[in-house]
Amino acid sequence: MIRHKRSAIASDITASTLPFALAFALFLPIAAYGEAGGAKVLSNPDEESAPVRKDELPDKELPGGVVVGTALRRIQGELDNRALTQASQAELESLAAKYPNNYKIHLYYGLVLDEVGLPEQAMSEFELADKLGPKDPRATAGIMNHILARGDNAAAAELLNKALKRFPDSPEILFFMGKNFKEHRHWAEAQMVLNRAYKAGYKVKHLPVELGELYQETAPEIALKLANEDLAQYPDYHLSLQVKAIALMSMGQYKAAIEPLSKLYKQSPSFNRSAEFYLRCLFWDGRYHDALNPGFYFLGKEAHTIGGPLVSAEVLGKVISSLPTKDVEQQLAQFYEQLKKDKIMVKPAFHYYLANIFYDQGKGKLAKSEIDKLLQSDPKSVEGLYLYGQLQENYARNYAEALRAYEMAHALSPFNMAIDKAYIRMEEKQAMRTSDWASALRDWIDNLLGRTKLD
Repeated sequence: MIRHKRSAIASDITASTLPFALAFALFLPIAAYGEAGGAKVLSNPDEESAPVRKDELPDKELPGGVVVGTALRRIQGELDNRALTQASQAELESLAAKYPNNYKIHLYYGLVLDEVGLPEQAMSEFELADKLGPKDPRATAGIMNHILARGDNAAAAELLNKALKRFPDSPEILFFMGKNFKEHRHWAEAQMVLNRAYKAGYKVKHLPVELGELYQETAPEIALKLANEDLAQYPDYHLSLQVKAIALMSMGQYKAAIEPLSKLYKQSPSFNRSAEFYLRCLFWDGRYHDALNPGFYFLGKEAHTIGGPLVSAEVLGKVISSLPTKDVEQQLAQFYEQLKKDKIMVKPAFHYYLANIFYDQGKGKLAKSEIDKLLQSDPKSVEGLYLYGQLQENYARNYAEALRAYEMAHALSPFNMAIDKAYIRMEEKQAMRTSDWASALRDWIDNLLGRTKLD
């Protein structure tokens, strides 16, 4: 078995959206939109009969005849089952040399080269297949996928325009059109076009889940079926895992959604809303230990600036309150280690919200550690200085340091009433320090018992 690699035709289309979605309607036949008034609900694909392509030449009319056709169908099965062999790759190379005018050989050879991570060689084969087989759109689709992967939107726009005129009913070309409608948020048009492509019955990579994403909230049962169909071929594909999870959540099956969300989260904790959804489902299931790490990531995605309350901070606070401090310390250290490994930076606001959670729950040491990180990133953070002053006043009993922090915060924000009150109170407290024997005795006892340590 050869080692599979992700390549242009075998990967997601990650290029930015193309600026021509609405123009498609000008030259797409009315039949491509189905019935007027919107897309119909999907029929059961199991009830559809297997289609016969009208856009490919019969094997007997091509060089090599039926023998070559049989070999290509076997290799297609290997590609579909992700079980491509070195022998098949070598066989295609030999067939391409022996029958250079058989476009199907070049088409499948391109697919194989793409699967093993040779995109430039694959592109050459697709171009040959497109030249030799002018009625078959699959080579054009392969070329388009490569152009999109390179980010050449202008060339892709021109090619798709021509392809839609050449192949108005091709499921492969309709697939690209539907994706583009989705990227431009033309949901109804995307649903109609992708439905038509799907009902053609041909296997277009990731077509089921691209369509399923449009149903994940309005018809989650359909979305779940389509996501599972795609996962049967590509069990780790991120969009299929996401659609399956959202569909299950929309159906109220939060516990079942944990499984696809776990896979999605392990692939990339920062991807889209995977951390948020994973946290919510784990929290719903009472798995607070497992929910802590995605809680950190969710807070990191929400905490861009210091402002009002955050959903992530509220849920994370409840999770932290349910766990031993030692567990929180260990997982937080692992979280920062992973960020360092992945070269990801959280914004200063993350440290502030996390410090607030720790402060409210009496975890002074953890709170100070986060405030130190915040002030290291932003020494003039008013909110950070104020919280630092509160920590020094209420946990460390270090009133001189608290006064210094309040003074700096007050200078930066003189009209903040809470800071103003804290600053005046601490000034008065320091002035009365020598005569306030009760406070001094309490501080001495706290210090003796180790209650004031923050470091």
